[in-house]
Amino acid sequence: MHKNQRVADMAVDILARQAGDRTKRTGVPFEDALKVVLETEAGRQLGELRDGPHRNETADQWQEDLVRDRAQERKQGRAEERRQEQDAAAWEHFMQAELRELELRKGGQLATLLSEPLPGEPPAALERLASEDRRQAEEGLVALTSGGKVFYKHIDELSPEDMPARGAANRARSTWLKERQDGWLGRGEVSS
Repeated sequence: MHKNQRVADMAVDILARQAGDRTKRTGVPFEDALKVVLETEAGRQLGELRDGPHRNETADQWQEDLVRDRAQERKQGRAEERRQEQDAAAWEHFMQAELRELELRKGGQLATLLSEPLPGEPPAALERLASEDRRQAEEGLVALTSGGKVFYKHIDELSPEDMPARGAANRARSTWLKERQDGWLGRGEVSS
C-alpha cells in the first residue's frame, strides 16, 4: 500500500497480483485468472471495495475507519450478549417466582389473605373466591391483565412478552386485597 493510495487502487493492485500469480501457476490468460479470483470470497470482497462507496477514500483512512468500526461492532456485540444474558436471568427469576406463587395459591393462600368476611359479606362468597383461585392454581393458570381486561394462561405457555401483563395482574390483586383489608380495618374505628 502506497501513501495516499485510494481504496479502489489498493483493491485493483491486490486483484492484479492474485490474478498474475494464478496466471504464472496455471498458464491461463490474465483475464481468465482475474475472473476466477473475483469468484472467490476474498475476490468478491476486493471487488466490492474497488467498486463500493469507500473506493475514493485513501486506503490509510479507510483502514483506520475499518478498525474503529470493527471495534465498535465488537463492543455492540458484547453489549447485546450481556443484554441477552440479563434478559435470560430475569426470565428465569420471573418463572421461579411464578412457580412459587402457584404453589402458594394451591395451598390456599387467598383464603388466608382474605381472612374474615367484611360486615355484610357472606362467608360463602369468600370461600368461592378462595376455592376458584385454588382450582385455577391446580390447573396451572395464572392471571394476566392487559388493556383493563383479565385473562388466564397456563404457566407453561407464558413468554417474556407476558411479564408486563402478569405484573399488572399481580398489582391489581395486591391493590384489591389491600383496599379490602384497609376497609375492614377502617370499619372497626369509632367516630368521635
